[in-house]
Amino acid sequence: MLRHDIPPESIDLIYLDPPFFTGKIQKGKWQPGAMEVSFEDSKRFWKEKGISIYAPEWMKHIAVKRPDFASYLYYMMERLQACHKVLKRTGSIYLHCDWRASHYLKMVMDELFGYDNCINEIVWSYKTGGVGKRWFAKKHDTLLFYAKSNKYTFNPQKDKSSVPTLPEPHTPSGKRLGILKDEGGKYRYVVARDVWEIDALFRNKPECVGYPTQKPEALLERIIKASSNESDLVLDPLCGCGTTAIVASKLNRQFIGIDIDTSERKQGELPTAFTVIKNRSHELFAQARYISRDLSEVLEMNPKQFEDWVNEFYKAIKPSPDKGVDGITVDGIPIQVKTFLTSYKVLSQLITDAKYHPNTVKPVKKVIVVSQTGFDDGARQRKFEIETTEGIEVRLTTPEEMLKVEP
Repeated sequence: MLRHDIPPESIDLIYLDPPFFTGKIQKGKWQPGAMEVSFEDSKRFWKEKGISIYAPEWMKHIAVKRPDFASYLYYMMERLQACHKVLKRTGSIYLHCDWRASHYLKMVMDELFGYDNCINEIVWSYKTGGVGKRWFAKKHDTLLFYAKSNKYTFNPQKDKSSVPTLPEPHTPSGKRLGILKDEGGKYRYVVARDVWEIDALFRNKPECVGYPTQKPEALLERIIKASSNESDLVLDPLCGCGTTAIVASKLNRQFIGIDIDTSERKQGELPTAFTVIKNRSHELFAQARYISRDLSEVLEMNPKQFEDWVNEFYKAIKPSPDKGVDGITVDGIPIQVKTFLTSYKVLSQLITDAKYHPNTVKPVKKVIVVSQTGFDDGARQRKFEIETTEGIEVRLTTPEEMLKVEP
């Protein structure tokens, strides 16, 4: 998604809450629906990928004794590299982590964004159940706040600060401070520090949907208000149950959420996560679209769904009437979409249709043929003939090739 669907330097703010290096699999239940959802958050995560030659030397050194942890860091580095590419020069990114890997992830962020572009190391402090008998209870997460350059959006936020009952405090100049009162007593607003005391999300709160790592809306509201403005584009590349998208929508920001969905569903049904996100949000979220990049799902699409998917992938428009052409890109390149094994005859007909179609760029220099099933030897022979005798590039591709992630 980051490498194909999102243009470089188009995002104003990124928040990501990736798997923590906990070494266990967490499970939870969606509400409503009570469908079990699990995701892997383990030392086995992407271990088979190994440490590439692109890894920094310090990461390779870690791999000697802790290959599982180095693999996790490399997994994170790849995704953060993709985030860096799509972030605007004036954009910001918040990486959510905890004590297990925060200091190593800061080194990754320094490699990619630059040491001088680290704006804050924010502590999110919360109170939850459980006490430590041999250590202080671990009750905070870390947010690594980086900018892409020294020009970035920042809107100072304010926190409540309790004040003594008597006497009413004054500034050194003698001016009275703005004192307010609620059921908790007297307080005033002060500029927020880098330690945020925001309540954790408990299951009895209305916003809780049962997702195992769901974060409170108040946390995302602080981040989005501080580092974006209305109409800005906010991205969460590991969006889970969609809290970032929900809050961004409420604050009149545009948003993109990406996640892997492993729920079982019938053909044509939307993923459970997407449905739950829509159900828990306000009316602006009704404009959200679900875009699949799951190969197994694409291979099961019917002809109409598959044709729509291909046109969406290439940002192409279906002509009406089509006159033998299923889609035309913004550059005028014709696309032919088939669900069956594509042959010599199909390519011959496409070239003829493309040449005489009123909406294609003339002379035709390139055509794209997408087959859900593949191509026979006759199709490859015809591709060679067209390219050598007519000088028209013929791109034969399949969903497997389209969704392949290149380094």
